[in-house]
Amino acid sequence: MANENPKDLYDQVCNNIYHQINGRGRLYKTIQIIVGEKQSHEQEKTKKICDYFGIKSYANKDEDKEIINDLLDGILKNASIDNVIANIAKVINKGVNMEWIFVAAAFTFVGLFLYKQTLDKKEQGKIKPAVQEIKEQPIFQPPIPADLCLVVPASIASNFINRSNLRIEEVTYLIDNAYYFLCTTVKVPDSKNEEYLKTTDETILPDSRREVYIRININDGGNMIDKKIPYYLKTNLPLQAQCTVKKLACLENLSGLEKFNRI
Repeated sequence: MANENPKDLYDQVCNNIYHQINGRGRLYKTIQIIVGEKQSHEQEKTKKICDYFGIKSYANKDEDKEIINDLLDGILKNASIDNVIANIAKVINKGVNMEWIFVAAAFTFVGLFLYKQTLDKKEQGKIKPAVQEIKEQPIFQPPIPADLCLVVPASIASNFINRSNLRIEEVTYLIDNAYYFLCTTVKVPDSKNEEYLKTTDETILPDSRREVYIRININDGGNMIDKKIPYYLKTNLPLQAQCTVKKLACLENLSGLEKFNRI
């Protein structure tokens, strides 16, 4: 493929656009043609470019010329830095017909805007990893306490008469030996469940045939709440949880356990 002479290409493009721009908004119309939106209703690219540089679709020739003059001032001021842009400025200054200046300026505006988008994407690429790193940080959630309510044989419960704090393996042992169980939020046992239980003040003896009710507060037992199977109680019991005995009493009978899960 033969190389296109830049001057010939410029003349070809300008001659193609030249006859299509007239009346108000010439600079706006030129940019429309360059980005291929002359026949489009949305004109998204045109609006983005023109809004950025303050180019109006209804501007008269003098208003467009004022915007072009601002562009030229910037180009000529930095001519020693960017020879390519300086050469474009020279072409614009030599234009005898104003429409040629519109075409050259419009191409420059489009090029500047596209390059700005490239720079913006690079800056966003630098910021994005930091944003992702922030998103990946876990959100701290305070532990949710729970009350584990169990009905166990007196022979098992007698080992915990004078105990207030339990180890995790001891709680697991109690779950394994429970007849009934229920794990709820801390307010439920007092208000809804325990009021139906008939407890006694008698001493819990290891050889007693009584069933014993024991309520254990677990400071981080949120995942245990409403579990219906003992296995899931144990697997959701945190290894570092603090377990405190809140109530320990013999049951007169097994009435009032309707809401409990039976094993």
